[in-house]
Amino acid sequence: MTLEEMQQIIEGMLAVQRQLQESQLEFKQSQLEFKQSQEAQKFVLEELIQRYGDLAEQSIRQKEILDRLIGYSLSNESEHLNLEEKLQLLETRIKRLENPN
Repeated sequence: MTLEEMQQIIEGMLAVQRQLQESQLEFKQSQLEFKQSQEAQKFVLEELIQRYGDLAEQSIRQKEILDRLIGYSLSNESEHLNLEEKLQLLETRIKRLENPN
């Protein structure tokens, strides 16, 4: 083997080594970007979980308020009907008292 052939072989080996190092560097960079992306997604996911929890609590509170409003509405209607019945009875009595015939 001549000196030139050995030099070409060494140059080839160095080129392969350089390509390997560049690909390792690119891989490390992509790993870092992936990790940063995962951290960002984790942050967003935690925020969504918090918001979902808040929404669930608000939904429960709104359902309780709605149930109370329905209850008030139903009881108010029955009270209204009772008052109407009493008013009709009073009107009937007044008419009887005014017109004894």
